[in-house]
Amino acid sequence: MGSLGWALQQEPVGSDPLTARLRSRVGSVTVFALVTLGSLIAPAAPPRQPASAIPFIQSSPGNKMLESTPRSRTSINNGWRFHPDGLNFAEKPSLDDGDWERVSIPHTWNVSDPFDDTPSYRRGIGWYRKHLALGDDFRGKRLYLYFEGANQVARVYVNGAFAGEHKGGYTAFVVDITRYVRLGSPALDNLIAVQVDNSHDPFIPPLSVGYALYGGIYRDVWLIATDAVHVALNDHASSGVYIWTPLVSVSRGQVRARGIITNESGSPKQLRVVNTVLDAAGRSVSIHASQLSAAVGDSHWTQALPDVRDPHLWSPDDPYLYTVRTEIYEGDILRDRVTNPLGFRWFVFDAQNGFSLNGRKLVLRGTNRHQDYQGLGSALPNQLHLRDMQWIKEMGANFVRLAHYPQDPAVLNAADSLGLLIWEEIPVVNYITTSSEFTSTSEEMLRDMIRQHYNHPSVIVWGLMNEVFLWSPEGARVGKQSDTAYMRKVRDFAADLNALAHREDPTRPTTMATHGSGDYDRAGLSGITDVFGVNTYSGWYGGVFDDFGKALDRIHTADPKRVLFVSEYGAEDDARVNSLEPERFDFSNSWVKRFHEAYLRQINARPWLAGTAIWSQFDFSQPETGGSIPYMNQKGMQRWDRTPKDVFYLYKANWNPSPMVYIASRGWTHRAGTNPSAPSGIGPIPVAQPVDIYSNLPSVELFANGKSLGRKTPDDVHRATWDVPFTPGDNRIEARGTGTGRAYTDSLLVHFTYRPPTLSDPSVRFKELGINVGAKAQVADPDGFVWEGDQAYHSGSFGHIGGERKMFDKDLPIRGSAQTPLYFTYLLGLSSYRLDVPDGGYDVELLFAEPDAKPGARLFGVSVNGREVESKLDLAARFGLARAASVRAVTTASAGKGVLINFTPIQGQPILNALRIRRR
Repeated sequence: MGSLGWALQQEPVGSDPLTARLRSRVGSVTVFALVTLGSLIAPAAPPRQPASAIPFIQSSPGNKMLESTPRSRTSINNGWRFHPDGLNFAEKPSLDDGDWERVSIPHTWNVSDPFDDTPSYRRGIGWYRKHLALGDDFRGKRLYLYFEGANQVARVYVNGAFAGEHKGGYTAFVVDITRYVRLGSPALDNLIAVQVDNSHDPFIPPLSVGYALYGGIYRDVWLIATDAVHVALNDHASSGVYIWTPLVSVSRGQVRARGIITNESGSPKQLRVVNTVLDAAGRSVSIHASQLSAAVGDSHWTQALPDVRDPHLWSPDDPYLYTVRTEIYEGDILRDRVTNPLGFRWFVFDAQNGFSLNGRKLVLRGTNRHQDYQGLGSALPNQLHLRDMQWIKEMGANFVRLAHYPQDPAVLNAADSLGLLIWEEIPVVNYITTSSEFTSTSEEMLRDMIRQHYNHPSVIVWGLMNEVFLWSPEGARVGKQSDTAYMRKVRDFAADLNALAHREDPTRPTTMATHGSGDYDRAGLSGITDVFGVNTYSGWYGGVFDDFGKALDRIHTADPKRVLFVSEYGAEDDARVNSLEPERFDFSNSWVKRFHEAYLRQINARPWLAGTAIWSQFDFSQPETGGSIPYMNQKGMQRWDRTPKDVFYLYKANWNPSPMVYIASRGWTHRAGTNPSAPSGIGPIPVAQPVDIYSNLPSVELFANGKSLGRKTPDDVHRATWDVPFTPGDNRIEARGTGTGRAYTDSLLVHFTYRPPTLSDPSVRFKELGINVGAKAQVADPDGFVWEGDQAYHSGSFGHIGGERKMFDKDLPIRGSAQTPLYFTYLLGLSSYRLDVPDGGYDVELLFAEPDAKPGARLFGVSVNGREVESKLDLAARFGLARAASVRAVTTASAGKGVLINFTPIQGQPILNALRIRRR
């Protein structure tokens, strides 16, 4: 849509910022000024108890928190029992759960099964049970269970009674258990039982996802105890306090507060609400108190606090946090206290000048984040959520899109304290169900997200959906939508969510992420949100690198008032795959580096972009997809275990001003190759291959095995490349540079395998050769063996005779082998493969995987040096579709004729995916 201008003005006391949208036109600029708050980072969980122990939770005097405030929050992550299936009467205390699995929260039952070779993964019901002993000191308190997240429908029972339900796997929810628990002295046992269901549901987004929908209680669980009069917990599990600022400048910050008080005492109360703004040193800088007549139930209050003079502004470079303390008094008795961090800042989205923060242009350099982790699934402890955000900050990013769902409170808290600006969205992905129930559930998710995270200074934009026209209403991927009635309903659905978001939060813009389709313009979706997000992958799924910038220019030219954000861009790599001749979709580290270098240049040339976000920061689960690593999306800057890739340091060199130098070959420490001009008979000679350096230093000198290869100045994306003369065996590479008065170095050991251009060269003994057939890329095995790229046959060497290079369908996982990159490419219709090896005995291994044929549709014979190995090889019938298979043979090369492998078509065309030959 056209760039909108919003200027937030001071409101009269008593107005409601969640239902009154303040909007005025100011040219083509969108201005937002606010103070925002979020919950403090949760304290670490206590040490684990034996699983058989029943925790005794005592409010006083054992719980020090309750001595200073009537509210307590206690982790109950430990001591749970889990049963991975539906079970009758699992909520009943009489059921014996002694043989159930002992688990701690966070927990998911899908840690492994999305990544095995069995199609799909378990989506269904799981039961959790926990015993709590509660003492008499809780009498008169209100008791709540606070779940930070359970995927995706949770039903909570206490002592056999149904206590509450929540739909949606990515937001928190609260269950009031006061009426169901038993208290006593000594403490009485209480059974908490939770049924969690991650089954597909047509009325709960997401309907279609490119990531695992991990089932379980995968975020922290807390027991919260309050006075009968307290700040509300039942307002969509929010903090119960909302803070905003009608005006922020370098000289003053206006502060407004709104909240809900819940009175469950049974009689009206005369209360005093006190809000205090504290600076980082704990000094009061603003305070305001007001009287409130609180009837039984919920009562609303609003305050205008005194302005904060010369506020210390929050920004990515200086994420200064104040604290707002909200206290509820009855007379002199403190009934409740909550504290939240506070950050002052204002920002502007402008269609021509991009984004500015606190009156200065800020280039939003960002990334996307999924929440799963190798070996844990989605069940991460808070320390790993925090570490992820620290990794992102270290790379130099200042912006994170939380795709495609609200994330753990620890993530938002980390963003506040580290200075990372946030786009957060609800999980409406790929398509919708056009029903009132789906709409209602989506609205509840949006309310949950906004109310729970409203107070975080890091959040600058709310996302409503992602690539919603990628699939048809029937749930099938389409190139173009043809159902105009469905398109109108999606447009109305988007307009409804957009209006709701603005009612809930007038202080932030809305956005959606779209894919490269004209359907969004045709349906009228493009003009609904304030910021228009574009997901683009030119040079990966199709096209060339430069198509990226051209597409952005077309959008910008067609509607120059549209605020444009690149919400996704990326390409996949595999640490085992590298290439001297990188090409689109080869999964090589070499191609991915060139992809991101080209995109950086094009982004830098377009200052009108509101921002950009790489897809993605970390590799993540993508069940039922193929590629070189099945069931994984490999577009991350870091691998699934958080090991940084070379491209991580490309962005660090460009985005993080700290001096650095990095040898960008961590994914290519085992290389192979030859010098085509090397004469025969003189033994191995050095082979020149490129090595990239990423550095933000003025110049870098590169050394190979102690010898200088010269000094270079990195280019516009901070890359310099040398041709390094590799010799057989280990080669030590070292980069050196100077900046800020000190030296910076990086070193790397690269093992090189030399292959003579003539395989029968007597001065270089032939041992073995592996060929990644149908591809130009090299593939390294874990033991360091390197499979070389394919080539057409030429005399004295090796290569294929005939055949067309092909790739597997990206959505078809190849099963049965850990060497998946070798099967992803193949030659179709080849007649033979020749290797001019020296005379001798050889073991030959041929690798195959059927890409598309049914049994009987592809049959061919295979012979090695005239000896038939397979008469009617039917890969589909013998092994199955996309199943790794090998055929072995023993042969002898004699009379200087080498080894010739022939493929004889019978039905359809022969294929070959890879081959390996070893001298006996």
